[in-house]
Amino acid sequence: MNKKPVELLLAVALMTVVSCGKDNKPEQPIPGGTTYEWPAKKISRIVHSVGTLDYLTYNFAWEGDLLKEISCTMYDGTSLGRTVLEYEGDRLTRVFPYDGAGIAYADGAMHYHYSSDGRLERQTFMLPLRATDNLCPQTFDEVVPCELVYSYSDDGRVSAVQANKTMDNGNVETSTYFFEWNGGNVVSVTCDGQPFFSNMQYDSNPNPMRFPMGMETMGVTNMIFEGVLGNSVIFLGYAFCWSENNMTTLLSGVGQCSYTYDEDGFPTSKAIGTGNQSNTYTFSY
Repeated sequence: MNKKPVELLLAVALMTVVSCGKDNKPEQPIPGGTTYEWPAKKISRIVHSVGTLDYLTYNFAWEGDLLKEISCTMYDGTSLGRTVLEYEGDRLTRVFPYDGAGIAYADGAMHYHYSSDGRLERQTFMLPLRATDNLCPQTFDEVVPCELVYSYSDDGRVSAVQANKTMDNGNVETSTYFFEWNGGNVVSVTCDGQPFFSNMQYDSNPNPMRFPMGMETMGVTNMIFEGVLGNSVIFLGYAFCWSENNMTTLLSGVGQCSYTYDEDGFPTSKAIGTGNQSNTYTFSY
């Protein structure tokens, strides 16, 4: 889980990236408990450029209408690993990463649990805890069970998610995240009554990343999701996959964001400028 200095500098730039979609698909349950058709296009690749350097390349592998794998390589061809998605029928049941050397971490997988009406009810996983707060190197001295428990409003959208972490001494550490919606987009998030994200704004075009994963795609928890999902999907943490449209604001509150679109309205690039640094995400379908 060690990160290179350049990757740390990119943390802000990784916010609010959009990615995957599907075409000609049956309707699927989403965290809000309603149904919708997957976006009309499937992402095959995202290239993240820092200035003129194509720094990271994300590749998406599909099996029929289902996303099966996301892999990531650096500019020099070094693998940052891949993340595998597993299904029962067309419902996502487990997600786990492989590292750059091809070693699977299935024991730390994210497991999905659904209610009888098809809503995402809980996610459970084992969370590695850092022995030190130092970013480099990171070491882990214990693993604890965690769960995310979903609540819904009358319109079927997620209203709250309770994050529970059970420590070795039996104590349960809990945080609750509350979501405010404007139509089909999340516009603010609070945690235990304190503002977390606010004034989130969107374009009017389809978000090709919108698919039924869960809170790990929302970027709102202080749990170490890269320890569960892998380096190849760290960018998912800031994609806000629940929203219908593409976020035009930056969660950091610093910098500018702009898109270009294809003839169907799907993003072909997203440019983020912060200070003297520019980051561009280029999408292939």
